[in-house]
Amino acid sequence: MSSAGNSGRDDENRLTRFLKRKWLAIVLILLLVIVAVQNLVGGDRATIFVLWTQVQVPTWLLVVLVFLVGGVVGWVLARNRAARRARR
Repeated sequence: MSSAGNSGRDDENRLTRFLKRKWLAIVLILLLVIVAVQNLVGGDRATIFVLWTQVQVPTWLLVVLVFLVGGVVGWVLARNRAARRARR
């Protein structure tokens, strides 16, 4: 009987732990979605200069691309930091 009562608490504790660890990522993703949708509705285009050429992309796409590039860079840096710590 006690194991059935603890099951709900375990799920609640897991959710609480998850939210405590990931709250900043959740807020940033929500902010990304809001900004991307706002720029999707506006229909604006951004000009990006890449080396010797210009590229025009929708602003919402630029926002999402910058977010993804930042995520990849953060992931690579965290992976390198973990590898350095493992070697010590």
